Amino acid sequence: MILLTTAVVLVAVVVAVHLLFTFALVARIRELQQHGGAHAHNTQVPRPGTVIRPFSVTDTDGATITEADLDGPVQVGFLQVGCGPCRMLSDALVTAPPAARFVSIVQGDPDAPDATARLAAKLGVLGRVTVIGIDDPALTAFEVVAFPTLLHTHSGVVTASGTRLDDFADATTAPAKVA
Repeated sequence: MILLTTAVVLVAVVVAVHLLFTFALVARIRELQQHGGAHAHNTQVPRPGTVIRPFSVTDTDGATITEADLDGPVQVGFLQVGCGPCRMLSDALVTAPPAARFVSIVQGDPDAPDATARLAAKLGVLGRVTVIGIDDPALTAFEVVAFPTLLHTHSGVVTASGTRLDDFADATTAPAKVA
């Protein structure tokens, strides 16, 4: 009988702890939904104020693109071949092209050169396109760790960042540079 009582008490304690964790999780999700809307900053993209470090890539026309080419307002899109959200974003970009100059940086897939070429051609209507490899230094220069990533830059400084076109509604001026 003591063993049964101990087992019931132990199960009750475990259930109570799980309920507390569940309520805490639900509360946190609600908090994020209320405060995390379009104005929350995605931690997977570079923060506004980030200075773009030196980089050099070759576009599909054979010309070199460096950080010096990001003078004035420029939007930079990082997309990856085979990425569903990247495909949806590229469709949205082609449908509603950005007002600022646009540079597309495509992480190609060596196992799918045709898909890489199609995505590069599709984005070519927006502006300059470059195809990079998986560990290209340009990703480090821009601090890009996830795809898709969209950046609005002004004179080499990130002014807005996100993963959707509407993340750029207020991207008009350059913020102070951050370290």
